Amino acid sequence: MNPEKGSVDVAVSAYGKPYQTAVTLLTLMKHSGQWIDKIYFVEEKKQPEIVSYKFLYKIFTGRIIRYKPLFWFAYDRIGTKLRRIGVYRRAIRYQYAWEKTNKKYLLLIHNDMYFKDDLVGQYLMNIGDHTGIGKVGQCWNCPAHSAGRCSGENYLQYRPDYNEIMEMSAQYPGPRSPVYEAYIDRNTPWPLPECRLNEYVSMINIKKARPATAPFGKATPIGSNNAIDTGVEWFRDVSRMGHTFRHFDYEPYATHSWVSLRNSGHEALFNSELYKYEESVALQCLMDEFNYKP
Repeated sequence: MNPEKGSVDVAVSAYGKPYQTAVTLLTLMKHSGQWIDKIYFVEEKKQPEIVSYKFLYKIFTGRIIRYKPLFWFAYDRIGTKLRRIGVYRRAIRYQYAWEKTNKKYLLLIHNDMYFKDDLVGQYLMNIGDHTGIGKVGQCWNCPAHSAGRCSGENYLQYRPDYNEIMEMSAQYPGPRSPVYEAYIDRNTPWPLPECRLNEYVSMINIKKARPATAPFGKATPIGSNNAIDTGVEWFRDVSRMGHTFRHFDYEPYATHSWVSLRNSGHEALFNSELYKYEESVALQCLMDEFNYKP
């Protein structure tokens, strides 16, 4: 496959971390800018600190489409009735871009990424006929992975019944095993509870996924949370419709939560000192690598 230039739009939700957000977008465009058209930049209604993204808007003038939702849901679950109302639904992470993009592909990213190489080009060359590409599965939490029975590469083939899942969960308990019993459908337990396309750096064939997903289809929006994590319910819904996903290890091309290297930037949002430290590292990166002058 020969990737088409400008065939990808980007969806990023900014909750704090303006300097890390700038590093995310600047390193992304440095390596993969040829594939990208628009950046849908969602500035969340609520912020963890007093922040300003004005400098970033200037850097990406003409490329960014700004959107500020009227509501802040954090990790709350949004019910079916509320999802029918546009202003509520579009406050769900990624949803505004999901509904507005006119490109074939939508790249979903968190605002604490550092891109080292052309990941978007790799995604375009490897997505094939799949609905999405990226790392499949939160395998580090999954009893089936601990038991050596499943991985992101073979999630389509491994389909245990409910009893087998619960037995593995008891033998190899993970941090979220206590909620599995309430979450898993006994009659249709696949995909496994920790299965998802890890949305913090993944690409969606929006032409295939959008018709299946609310408000156009029955699947839960990808940015919705449930008892497990963001995107798990969407992955379950569309997988049961027959959609498939290509597992691709992004780590040679990008680093998530690159300042702390904890694979999650969540902790800093609740720790002011850690937040300030991470932002200071990102600011130094901007000055050193992109000649930014605050």
